Amino acid sequence: MKIVSLQSVGLGASYSRGDGEQISAPYEIYVGTTFLNSAGNSLDVTVTEINYQQGDFDAYGFEIYTVHTSDGHIRVLPADKYIAEWSE
Repeated sequence: MKIVSLQSVGLGASYSRGDGEQISAPYEIYVGTTFLNSAGNSLDVTVTEINYQQGDFDAYGFEIYTVHTSDGHIRVLPADKYIAEWSE
């Protein structure tokens, strides 16, 4: 099984509609699509892989997602702030 997308929980952007109602849009990351920054602008790199990691750091447990991109960078995201979609 592998991760095909991540969706933020409690993070993302807030927008005001014409009637003044606030809408919160989650931040979403999909394998095979262009990576966007927090403002929604394209970074001209493609997400190639998303992995889940768990480990110990100074006796405290932590869980992270690593997002690999076509430019060779790895972005590290906290697992408690994102929901992963898994697929075969």
